[in-house]
Amino acid sequence: MFDILKSIFNKEKNKKTYKYVSCEYVQHGFNVDYEDIKMCCFNCHEGGGRQILIDNYKGEMIDWNKFFKEKRKMRELNKQGIILERCKGCIFLKEREWDDEDYINYMVFNHWTQCNCKCKYCFTNGQSDYFNTRKNYNMYPVIKKLADMGKIKGGGEIGFGGGEPALLPEFEPMVNLLLDCGCDNIRVHSSGVKYSPAIERGLKEDKLTLVVSVDSGTPETYTNIKSVNHFDKVWENLKIYASKQGNNKYKAKTKYIIYPGYNDNKEEIDKYFELTVNAGIKSVVLDVEGGWYEQHKYEVPDYLYNLLDYATQKTKEYGMQNVEYYDRANHMRSHKEEYKKLRNNADNKE
Repeated sequence: MFDILKSIFNKEKNKKTYKYVSCEYVQHGFNVDYEDIKMCCFNCHEGGGRQILIDNYKGEMIDWNKFFKEKRKMRELNKQGIILERCKGCIFLKEREWDDEDYINYMVFNHWTQCNCKCKYCFTNGQSDYFNTRKNYNMYPVIKKLADMGKIKGGGEIGFGGGEPALLPEFEPMVNLLLDCGCDNIRVHSSGVKYSPAIERGLKEDKLTLVVSVDSGTPETYTNIKSVNHFDKVWENLKIYASKQGNNKYKAKTKYIIYPGYNDNKEEIDKYFELTVNAGIKSVVLDVEGGWYEQHKYEVPDYLYNLLDYATQKTKEYGMQNVEYYDRANHMRSHKEEYKKLRNNADNKE
């Protein structure tokens, strides 16, 4: 046994690392989208993100050896100080020691669009005929092959978006496969309408984070945004999920997407936090609606900056130890003063 442990230690010790600017997705990740496989799903920065890795993808078996060869080319560019055009300006780029191994530990699955809600901010609304008729493809065999090659590692993050993940026939076996592979940071974005045993298992083992975007504190606002009436059912499921958490009581989260014209007021936020606390949830995610933000990020009104600060303050009042900001909210907070200055200069010229 000592010899085995010594061998493992020496192997880890002798791993080659290089210091340069890169990110987890360039190194060891990908995002499975509904029409292709991209590097990531981030898009608020200068370069626009979402670098395409495999175009026009429909669930075919991937040649993983070829895939890793292409990843190595991207890593080599970063080693030379060359940042991909679509990565420029991304806040997730960082300089650190990166290993030079071929494996995947960052995956995002967004390859289906079927859902049990009809959110008004959903990107599918502009092409409802297309998205309502397109067929899903099954990623389980593709990921199973990657697992069989021993190329899936823990220590990163696996994300499920969509669409509603719990509606996928392969969702339960996929999550169980990833848990069995040692993935210890799986993040599932769900409507919370359909209860999932696989999500429950991940919560019990402290290896899965559940994020349910309710975006409201009242049934009326929920129905107005989601176009369905599942408000009570979702909060009932959230209470059950919260009670199933293991040692880490911050794995079940609610999410509030500030959507101007729908839920952008303190009263709604107050009621949302009351329901969150009553459900036993101790952590929240805050964001700003993506389509609106892309159109208005240089002219965000002061009340929205203040509202995001107000929601942050509510987490402190309730003793929540961690609050997360997703892409838009993160970008909004980090560029607040810069964009306010641009906005004021434009107003003064008028």
